[in-house]
Amino acid sequence: MIKNSNILKNIPKTIILELKNNTIIECYGDKKNLSDLKNKKLQDIFKKRTYDLLKKLLNKKYDTTVITWDNKEYEVHFKNKILYFHDITQYSNVELQLKQSLNDLSSKKEELQAVFDLAANGISILDRNGIFLYANKFFQNMMEYTMEELYKESCISLSAPEYAKPSQTAVQKAIQYGGIEKFKKICITKSGVHLNASMSLSYLESRDEILMITSDITEDIQYQDKLKKQVEIEVAKRSEQHEVMCHQSRLAAMGEMIDSIAHQWKNPLSIINMLSQSINLEYELMDEPDIKHILAQSNKIQETVHHLVETLEEFRSFFRPNIPLQEVTLKEMIDSVHLLMKDQLVINSVQTNIIGDPTLTVKIIPNQFKHVLINLLNNSKDAFNEQNIENKLVEYEISKNGSKILLKIIDNAGGIPENIIDHIFEANFTTKAEGKGTGIGLYMTQQIIDKIGATIKVQNVKDGTCFCIEFDDIKNDEL
Repeated sequence: MIKNSNILKNIPKTIILELKNNTIIECYGDKKNLSDLKNKKLQDIFKKRTYDLLKKLLNKKYDTTVITWDNKEYEVHFKNKILYFHDITQYSNVELQLKQSLNDLSSKKEELQAVFDLAANGISILDRNGIFLYANKFFQNMMEYTMEELYKESCISLSAPEYAKPSQTAVQKAIQYGGIEKFKKICITKSGVHLNASMSLSYLESRDEILMITSDITEDIQYQDKLKKQVEIEVAKRSEQHEVMCHQSRLAAMGEMIDSIAHQWKNPLSIINMLSQSINLEYELMDEPDIKHILAQSNKIQETVHHLVETLEEFRSFFRPNIPLQEVTLKEMIDSVHLLMKDQLVINSVQTNIIGDPTLTVKIIPNQFKHVLINLLNNSKDAFNEQNIENKLVEYEISKNGSKILLKIIDNAGGIPENIIDHIFEANFTTKAEGKGTGIGLYMTQQIIDKIGATIKVQNVKDGTCFCIEFDDIKNDEL
């Protein structure tokens, strides 16, 4: 008989059956209706399969066995004619959950392995020294190494010599700062091929390991190089086209200037010819020539020659090679252009007027800016004739607005159609009849204005067009 039965009755989740000739003579534990088991045989209580397990235990074929009894799991062992049943249901459930979790983890691992291997980037795990602990199939194929071979390599050893030190520094920074993104370097494959690679590293502190994602950007680099060469070629073509346009524009201006020279010299040369003939006749026909009259005519010839020299010098200045930026007044530039185009303005009955502050100065390249004014004046002249304007007027307004100097060129030639006004500075754009316009003038005007750091805008006003050129105030810059 077991002593201390009161203590045994209080043992939690344990059932004790004392046997005699396979019959239960005492029972202890917390099972409901346990006392009903007394004087019953084991085979009458347990199902055959369970009884067979207990029978083998009684025959000492097992040290312990596990049975299911009333939907609970028990671990059973037998000693001194006593069966000890320990309720392990809770532990069995935990074990089942652990097994399920392990199965889930195994499944997730297989899924992650598949994702890693199918990823379009190289994924690898490194130790803190950059040695490979794992690499997916993409990385292995990219670098032409098996996993067994990579165990002996590092992200540093697979780098081109010039990138070995930077790669080591990248690993150290990833550990220090937690990660590093888009570190670019050149890797060398097993066969010696050089790859342009972009790498991002993330430090896994809990594992003291580094996750590295590697992208092969060789094709991207090659494409960028190809694109860069194409851009360089295109820029060279554009520059060549620009030079051709500049040359064409200069030739056109030269033709117009030579025509102006011919017109502006015609009358003065006629005057010189007439005065010289008059002096000759006076010497031939008169016994006593009038010396005062002859001197007066000679002085007139000298004045006319001086005018010719002055005009010629102005034209020569226009065609001289460009010189650096110079500080000049806008009025000087306007007067110079009017002298160059004097004959054209007279023939076409174009009146001009300058209003505003004539002392305002700007920094420009004089000859090129004269070209701008000539282009704008010629456009107004042509528009006057096309529109049959009677009272033709071009007005120049010089003013200051804050830190800017403004020059407005305003005509009364009827304006520019709204559907084309936004395109007039484009290359080869012209509204003139075929053979009368090249579309170069205003394009070159825009280029020259940009070159000197100014801006030009155009808008229609009441009776015509206003071109506004805006310069930085050089006095404001000096402050």
